[in-house]
Amino acid sequence: MPWFRSSPMRAMRILAVALLAGCASTPGNDPQTLAEADPQYLNRDCKLLGTVSSRSLFGGLSDETKIQGAIKDVRAKAAAMGATHILMLKAEISGVANLAEATARAYRCPVKP
Repeated sequence: MPWFRSSPMRAMRILAVALLAGCASTPGNDPQTLAEADPQYLNRDCKLLGTVSSRSLFGGLSDETKIQGAIKDVRAKAAAMGATHILMLKAEISGVANLAEATARAYRCPVKP
């Protein structure tokens, strides 16, 4: 049998692994439900998932609109990671092009009864 042909059992194993990997992933949360919490609570009780960043350059829009666009994108990225809480690190206008930048840490915290 040539090396590029696989047996039906091997194909079934690959399919099973792929399905299990899909089940193991964390579904994203709604970006609007992400809470901004106290850093002491986050560091003590929650798991850091990572840092997310975004830039927004919508020509002709106000600085506030640009910042809100960057924050909305950061929240969406954190939610896609499965975050329940975020800690905003930066949300500002910078550079010659008046680029809005936002950065936050994404956390998954246990549900409190």
